[in-house]
Amino acid sequence: MILISTKSLKEGMICARPIFASNGAVLIDEGVLIKERYISKLKDLGIANIYVRDDLDDKIEIHDIVRSELKQSSLIAIENIMNNICLFDEGEFEHIKGIIVSIVDELLTAEDILVNISDMRTVDNYTFGHSVNVSILSMVIGLSLGYSKEKLIDLGVGAILHDIGKTEIDIRILNKPHSLSKSEFETIKKHTILGYSILNNIKNISFDSRMIALSHHERFDGNGYPHNLKGEDIHEYARIVSIADVYDALISDRVYRTKISTDEAIDYVESMAGTQFDKCIVDNFLKNVARYPVGKGVILNTGLEGYVVSNNKKYISRPVVRILYNNAGSKVKIPYIIDLSETDDSINIVGTTDNIELF
Repeated sequence: MILISTKSLKEGMICARPIFASNGAVLIDEGVLIKERYISKLKDLGIANIYVRDDLDDKIEIHDIVRSELKQSSLIAIENIMNNICLFDEGEFEHIKGIIVSIVDELLTAEDILVNISDMRTVDNYTFGHSVNVSILSMVIGLSLGYSKEKLIDLGVGAILHDIGKTEIDIRILNKPHSLSKSEFETIKKHTILGYSILNNIKNISFDSRMIALSHHERFDGNGYPHNLKGEDIHEYARIVSIADVYDALISDRVYRTKISTDEAIDYVESMAGTQFDKCIVDNFLKNVARYPVGKGVILNTGLEGYVVSNNKKYISRPVVRILYNNAGSKVKIPYIIDLSETDDSINIVGTTDNIELF
């Protein structure tokens, strides 16, 4: 399967992975033949990329670390909470906590976890999909740090609710397509304290989970908000969630900017280790997130182009690539495989593309 831009999508292609609406309903299921009206709908919804089948990809699979059904359940649950914040109570909390427990159980039984985040959510349901992704990625980092099941649950609960304070912010400011004024940014910053206050009224939410809402915008160098905390004075859960929060935001389309590629986002996180982020936690993040997701089009420094068919966790930046184009830009007669983990270090990936055509 290949991950391509909806701009490059053509009638007759076959969807390789299901695409969900914000309410959990399937928009386009796996195996469905793409029609022109589907393409128009995807573009209208702001879905930038989808996976399509390639005649060569019969053995290519993306192993989800969390079942899509469970991910959709969590998305629906957080959407219900944030759209009906006045009804958020202990019962709603226990429901979403139960979903987090199920996710933790799946993570604890998974082998060689490597996050392949493929963002196929709509622009207008960003907050809900973002909350779910941040929660899962945070728990993966926590698992890498050796967290117990109980700590992973607390981390996951706080992470999925980290932006709950935004329910108290004017939606016109949240979705403003241009730069915020100074006063508008000050208003946005209040979502941390507001979120903590909301969670503080739910008696079963732990102190540790509540601290994520309050402190996920603190910076390791002390230049964050709301309290300019520094280093280990920032709760460790918040230090984890701050990385997951920024990473998922960078690889997602927003109303005011377009996303960047996963490798560019990873480079940013790595470059901010020790300043914006805790370096130890960044190191664990880097071990568990695929720099080049399966299906992603890549360009080698030799001029060859193809797409990623699998990743090797031991050599996370050197995936297995199926070559489709030679260094003159022409299709090769017979596609072939290069395992970068087994090649000379002089051969490497220098760029990515969403415009790889089917062979």
